[in-house]
Amino acid sequence: MNGIQQAVDKISDFLESDEKGLLLTGTHQYKKHKLVMSILNTSYRNAHILFRTNAMGNITNNSFIGIPCQPRPGQHVRINGNIYEFDAFTPKNTWYATAKQFDFAIVYPIDGMCSDSKYGPIEYLTEYKKIGKMLLCSWTDRLDYDYSELRAFYSRHVVYDAEEEDPEYHDRVLSCL
Repeated sequence: MNGIQQAVDKISDFLESDEKGLLLTGTHQYKKHKLVMSILNTSYRNAHILFRTNAMGNITNNSFIGIPCQPRPGQHVRINGNIYEFDAFTPKNTWYATAKQFDFAIVYPIDGMCSDSKYGPIEYLTEYKKIGKMLLCSWTDRLDYDYSELRAFYSRHVVYDAEEEDPEYHDRVLSCL
C-alpha cells in the first residue's frame, strides 16, 4: 500500500541521499506537496526553498499553502522555520525575481506541464538555478501523462495514495482517471 508512512520514509531517505530529483504522485491530490513541506519543515531549519506553482493566486488557498496574503515573486516568507520564495510557471518574469540558489525546490502541480509536454518551468530550474534537491508533485495522475518524459529531472518516484486514510476519496479519484 502506498500510504503516508511509506511516503514519509521514502521522501526522508531521498533527502538523505545524493539524488537530486524526486517525483511524487498518487491519489492524495491536495496533500502531496503539503507532505513534502511538512517533512522539510520538520527536518530542516532555515532552509531556502523555492515553491514554483501554476499560479501565484493559488498560494493563499488552503488547498495549496494557505498563507494569509499573497507574496510577491521572490519575497521571503518564513514558514515553520524555513524560508520560502514563490514564483509561477507563467509569466516567466516571476522566475527572475527569485534567488539563484536554493536548498530545495517544490514544483506543484506538474499536471499542466505533463498534459502539454512542455517542461520549461522545470528545465529553467536545472539550467539557471542552483537547486540542492527538486521535488516534483502531481495533483491528479491522469492515465495519459507520460512521466517518463520527466526522467531527466528525477531519479526516485514515490506514490502517496489516500487509500489508507480515506478509501472513498481514493476510489473517487481513481474513478475520475
